[in-house]
Parts: sequence; structure tokens; C-alpha cells
Amino acid sequence: MIRAVQASVANIAIVPLQDVLGLGSAARMNLPGKMSGNWRWRYRRDALRPELSARLREMATLYDR
Repeated sequence: MIRAVQASVANIAIVPLQDVLGLGSAARMNLPGKMSGNWRWRYRRDALRPELSARLREMATLYDR
């Protein structure tokens, strides 16, 4: 999915950090229909590993982003 977003012709490509980190639905920021408890997810700085940065950099270069 991330590659498809990066490859799109859109001027801006936004990819949720939860998807980059591969966290799945357990790390959702917002649960539709739920009145409280939303927007509490936070990432840990050490979660952004060098291999993830390299992968994102490679795609950004490949797709001229």
C-alpha cells in the first residue's frame, strides 16, 4: 500500500506512521463511533529504525517525492 501511495500522481502522499511501522489495528488513533479514548496513540522514538528510514528514502527517491 505504501508503494502505491508513493507511486501515485498526487502532489502529496501521506502514509500513517502506524502503517510504516507495521503495527496493525491495535495502534489505531481513532475508532469511529467511540466518544472517548481517541487520538492517544504515540510512537516511541526507537521504533523508527534505520532500515525503515532506508526503505522510505528509497521509495521517495524512486518516485521523486
